[in-house]
Amino acid sequence: MIGYLKPDVNELKVRELKLYNAYYCGICTGLSKKYGPVSRLLLSYDSTFFVILSDVLSGKQCQFDHARCPLPPFQKKRIVKSDDIRFGMEISKFFSDLKIDDFKRDSKGFTHVLSFFLFHFKSNDEFFKISKPYTDRILFSEISEESDPQEVANLFGKLSEAMATSLSNLKRASNMIYLMGRWVYLIDALDDLEEDFKKKNYNPFLVKYRSNFDDPDFFAKIREKEKAPIDFLVQRIQQEYENLKIDPSINRNLVENVIFYGLPGTSTKILDKRTMKN
Repeated sequence: MIGYLKPDVNELKVRELKLYNAYYCGICTGLSKKYGPVSRLLLSYDSTFFVILSDVLSGKQCQFDHARCPLPPFQKKRIVKSDDIRFGMEISKFFSDLKIDDFKRDSKGFTHVLSFFLFHFKSNDEFFKISKPYTDRILFSEISEESDPQEVANLFGKLSEAMATSLSNLKRASNMIYLMGRWVYLIDALDDLEEDFKKKNYNPFLVKYRSNFDDPDFFAKIREKEKAPIDFLVQRIQQEYENLKIDPSINRNLVENVIFYGLPGTSTKILDKRTMKN
């Protein structure tokens, strides 16, 4: 459930794309320095979005530095220096840990054994305390096979809100972040329909519509039925953003790109996915 809060690069100006990459590379560099080079694999679009949003809400000017990048080697890239970069590092690590734990629960046999060799860090103690009430309830929902996707999405939304608003600058956008967490959970579940069905993993939409398994267009019809709620949720996120009334800036353009182009584009791509019949 990570990697969905990404920009539509086709709608970014060159200088905006360079600034986005500077944030992305800043978090990547910070992860490498603190946890080693392999930790760069933990980086996600989601953490980059939250760091940029935090800077936008604080009104701070970006500070820059340069760091060497392994891809390509020996080349220095411009990176953003910000107090919030550390927050982006820890958020990346935390949600990667959640993803790995989820993979361990879903995998079986030899794959399950191999999953314990995945790159894994102990999550930040503060984040662990904040998240535990929500992660426990999400896990219980999976074990009990909760049939209402909105119920589980609500828990993930509250988890996202609690995690993100541990950074004071983001408290102002708490309701928008809650809604984005809901959207991420639902769109991820819709994206994974075929894989979860094949592997017999928990997916709230498969439980909700299990009486229709015999329909040859099962997956496509689920996505068609869920399109309106997803589109409405995206509209609510966009309205919450507009209510923030943020002053114009290049950083704001990056946030708006994700909200007004990235989210709808990702929704369309997943909801219009065409699959083979069962």
